[in-house]
Amino acid sequence: MRHVTRLALLAGMVAGASSVALPVHAFNGSVSGVVSQGRGGDAYERGVTVKIAHQASLGGGVQLRAEGRYRYNAAACDDRWSDATCDAYRSDADWRELYLSRDIGSWQVSAGLQQVVWGRADNLRVFDLVNPLDLRDFVLPDLGEYRIATPMVRALGTAGDWTVEALWQPYFTPHDYAATGSAYDLGIDARFAATGLVTRDARRPRRDGTAGEAGVQLSTTRGALDISLLGYTGYNDDPVYALELDDPVQPAVRGQFRRHATVGAGLAYAFDGGWVARGEATWSPDAPVSDLGGTSPRRAATTNLLVGLDYQWRDWVLSAQASDRHIASWDAAMATTERAAVLSLSATGSSHAGRMSHRLAYTVMPQAGDGAWLQWRSAYQFNDHWQVEANLDLLDGADTGFFGQFRERDRLRLELRRQF
Repeated sequence: MRHVTRLALLAGMVAGASSVALPVHAFNGSVSGVVSQGRGGDAYERGVTVKIAHQASLGGGVQLRAEGRYRYNAAACDDRWSDATCDAYRSDADWRELYLSRDIGSWQVSAGLQQVVWGRADNLRVFDLVNPLDLRDFVLPDLGEYRIATPMVRALGTAGDWTVEALWQPYFTPHDYAATGSAYDLGIDARFAATGLVTRDARRPRRDGTAGEAGVQLSTTRGALDISLLGYTGYNDDPVYALELDDPVQPAVRGQFRRHATVGAGLAYAFDGGWVARGEATWSPDAPVSDLGGTSPRRAATTNLLVGLDYQWRDWVLSAQASDRHIASWDAAMATTERAAVLSLSATGSSHAGRMSHRLAYTVMPQAGDGAWLQWRSAYQFNDHWQVEANLDLLDGADTGFFGQFRERDRLRLELRRQF
């Protein structure tokens, strides 16, 4: 809340200092009714979602951008789910964006709660290092729906032929996991408990401005070739674990977040005939890794690679992607797999004179029975105000697999949206 107050005060100061013109405001938003149900009859959602966006020119070249979201889900309090689910998901509100920006020469500088998208991968996060994720629903069709906006100062401009995007986040925010006992609870505590280990609350970096994160992305175009370079220093969004042996009777593990550096490069080349090939790679020389054989997380050089091929056919984009992660000097005590391959195929397009949009995607994680995810989504725009959307998720794999653990959590989601 203090961030909202500071931004409001700053906006008031800017507006008060400018006598050139009165502020110009623009509002839009939507109200949706949502139902989501599993094949076993379990209700996952039954409620409403409200989004309101506000843009304002405050004078003096200053722009205000704000987008808030409110979600109410009565199904979160059904007897099937836990008290923690009811408390977390029955009613919640968040800012999707809330920031001030100003053009200074050829640069745009912004400050506030923001989402930053790096890379062009289709839902596979190799370059996308900046914002953590809200994983309450596990998998969604649009990363923008579950990125968590975080406080940052961001500058976007040009240096010669290069576009430069630099940012600083004053403190670290991790991924937000699904509530214990909810439909998509990852069950991390229960998995450790099955091995006789108690899970203690994770240690997070201090939130006093001394444990910030920072990064820069450079991009340019050379004919049909797009080139991107990045450097980032921050913390692991997922906690890594190590033993705590202070209690001789009950050994425990505690999640930790450690700073590490990442560098990366990306290429995309547009061929004649609608084909685009792309690749992204990042390398961290000191990424933290869990160590269930020691009392402190380890460090290991970690590489992430992605290759993809897109084809534009009429109003459709067909995409194939493969990504992999490799941990150097891996061993079983690291409590994760040495490799983490992901393969995906998708088709995204429109029909009915653009009134209908569609997406069909198949994603598989071939290692250790992690399983597969098949998703279909279609939306129909009746007019400028009304839209209906249907979304089907089918999950399969081993009981302990990334997708397979939720193979009984297939769902059909319907949303009727009124835009204004």
